[in-house]
Amino acid sequence: MNNLFCVNTFKLLWFILYSMNNASRYSRFAPFIREYIYREKWDALHGIQEEAADAVFNGRDHLLIAAGTASGKTEAAFFPVLSVLNTLFRTGGKPLVLYISPLKALINDQARRLERILRTGRDSGEPVIPVWRRHGDVNESQKERFLEDPSGILLITPESLESLLLRRSRELGRIFYSLLFVVIDEVHVFMGSDRGSQLICQLARIEEAKADYGKQRNSKKKSAGCNAVTFRRIGLSATLGDYAGAQRWLSQGSNLFTVLVEGESKSSGKQLSLALDYAASGTGEAFYRSLYDQARNKRAIIFTNSRLEAEECAASLNALARGNCEAAVFRVHHGSVSALFRDEAEEKLKSGEGPQVICATATLELGIDIGDLDRIIQLGPPWSVSAFVQRVGRSGRRSGRAEMYFGITGKTVRKAAALSIEDLTSLPWELLRTMAVIQLYLEEKWIEPPKEKPLPYSLLIHQCLGILASLGEHNPEALIRHILSLPPFKHITPEDFRTLITWLEDCGCIGSTEEGTLILGLEGERIVNRHSFYPIFPGDETFRVVLEGREIGTVNFVPDPLSVLAVGGRRWVVKNIDPGKREIWVAETDDEGSERLWRGRGGGIHRRIAETMRRILAENGTLPYPYLSVGALKALEYGCRAARFLGITGRPLVYDEEETGEGLTLFLFPWTGSAGMRTIAEVLRNDEFKKILRIVFLEEETELYFRIITKYKPEEFRVSLIVVLKRAITAFAESSIRGEAPDFIRRKDLPYRDKYDYLLPPHLLAKQFAANMLDREALENLLTELF
Repeated sequence: MNNLFCVNTFKLLWFILYSMNNASRYSRFAPFIREYIYREKWDALHGIQEEAADAVFNGRDHLLIAAGTASGKTEAAFFPVLSVLNTLFRTGGKPLVLYISPLKALINDQARRLERILRTGRDSGEPVIPVWRRHGDVNESQKERFLEDPSGILLITPESLESLLLRRSRELGRIFYSLLFVVIDEVHVFMGSDRGSQLICQLARIEEAKADYGKQRNSKKKSAGCNAVTFRRIGLSATLGDYAGAQRWLSQGSNLFTVLVEGESKSSGKQLSLALDYAASGTGEAFYRSLYDQARNKRAIIFTNSRLEAEECAASLNALARGNCEAAVFRVHHGSVSALFRDEAEEKLKSGEGPQVICATATLELGIDIGDLDRIIQLGPPWSVSAFVQRVGRSGRRSGRAEMYFGITGKTVRKAAALSIEDLTSLPWELLRTMAVIQLYLEEKWIEPPKEKPLPYSLLIHQCLGILASLGEHNPEALIRHILSLPPFKHITPEDFRTLITWLEDCGCIGSTEEGTLILGLEGERIVNRHSFYPIFPGDETFRVVLEGREIGTVNFVPDPLSVLAVGGRRWVVKNIDPGKREIWVAETDDEGSERLWRGRGGGIHRRIAETMRRILAENGTLPYPYLSVGALKALEYGCRAARFLGITGRPLVYDEEETGEGLTLFLFPWTGSAGMRTIAEVLRNDEFKKILRIVFLEEETELYFRIITKYKPEEFRVSLIVVLKRAITAFAESSIRGEAPDFIRRKDLPYRDKYDYLLPPHLLAKQFAANMLDREALENLLTELF
């Protein structure tokens, strides 16, 4: 009895002292939140948790919480939000909070964390705040139970939210009338993507449904403190380089500002331990044996840049483990793996005993709690600085020391004293790209700023079909006004939308009544009624792989033309793609190499990465890079020597002095990002410009330079290229005035990059491609360098 009295007395004193030091925030938390803080033995709230509590309790605007991994962002958002909910539940209200996540696994993880916090309240007799999950792996009965009483916390993906908006369109006002907060996790994942623009459209549609429902109630009285129209948005991220951009993104379509709550620094505050090794390609067994030594007896994630690489990695490492009579602990985690096996892999890594390793794509990049990892391993260069920061942040969550090993492969380093222009192909480009990503973060804490698409026509089609399916027939002009009022479509003109509607009517996606109103057409119904309609990103669609009219397999991606596919244990070259029929026509190939093997399309590289690669080569290895292995240092030394000899860092054009029968071989180095390379490629491949430049062969290599064969001498080509670039820049300027795509774009060969590009008329596809995928500034920078 005395012991119990002492414990309770200590507990009471602890609460009193803590409350005195943090009275303005701590005392306003719900009792069960304070109890949870005590049970977890927290010494104090983090700075962002105190600031976020102030912003939620005392402010009225949206909120962006930007801080490193394991900094308490989730608690910073949910401690005050749960406290507000608790107060309203106590007074008989039925408030609702949406938590939106890019991943189902992250939803499941956050649901467990919330239940752990709320369990403290239930133990002490607080009102029950329900937690609901809604995604593809949740059973229908649970989803229906939420709809009967839409209150508490609903954790949902944008795809499941789209399904809810479409299938329950007449009930949206009732469902979301008491919505107070929308918490958006991993904000950086959504920004600059169709998925993020889809989410902004969804929030605008919810806001509209709430307003309409409030008018229908025709009453000024609101239910227990719930705002009938406006809800507040709370964004969370550990990987933002542009806070102002994220604040603007969160505020889209609302009349509220976004307040920033920032951690102590943009970095996670961890000590970084990096190691980068380089091996010549073609030595697969030796490479995987080295990789096995790095992962052996560790709890680790091995990140790859494609599903194929993840599968190959796990299979190779498990084979080595069995050969060593050791446990095969290497599992696979990517979008094509079943939810059951993904969950099992996560649980083993989080709670299993002994060494546990997952070979994963970006599916484990985000903030799922998978325990304290010994090491992160990256195969090949990360696609971006953002990916590097997100991945390295997965380790050292508790120890404060993040450890990351890079396994990079490339061409064999030549030892010959004499160098030639052909040595460009053997430069360690993958090594340089990885170093550029690392250096940009170490030196500047720089992370790619997201770029919103000015003309998201594919998303426009998606929202148009979804609104017609959910809300029924529309007057054409009313539909145009309704959809173009959504924030992502602010740059799309009513004229372009009218043109698109006419085209969709011809395709059977949209129909019309005798009164002239628009309805969903037969083809539109077929598209909308498929489960794959809900995601706006390509990937859930299945494409048949066809050889001479016979199906040999299926894939859920669209490869580039002339790339090589691995299907059914064999390799095939891609000859033609028909997105309408969802068919990929292939032919047999003897190509057994890895250069053309399709491993997926990354997000492309930013211009800053290419510029940093150039700088590293120009420094000639004079600066120390302590994370490089002996092999990587030798490769860098060779790369710098070759770059210095060939002069590729000092001028954009280098050439082979020995002409062939075809002409002079030139190498063009724009040192720009993927968008810039894409733009220059469009110019060089234009038939009229090719004639001016007398190009007989053109190939883009390593996403960094072009190999060109021309009938001109070097100076003649340089002068002609200046003329061509000036004409292309003028064409850009004139096309922007006309509201059209530049004339030099090859309309017949444009790729389908977004989900519904195949439903666009050719001139709108070209206009979208120019606005979203090209970089006029790259032409201007190259022109400057040529003088």
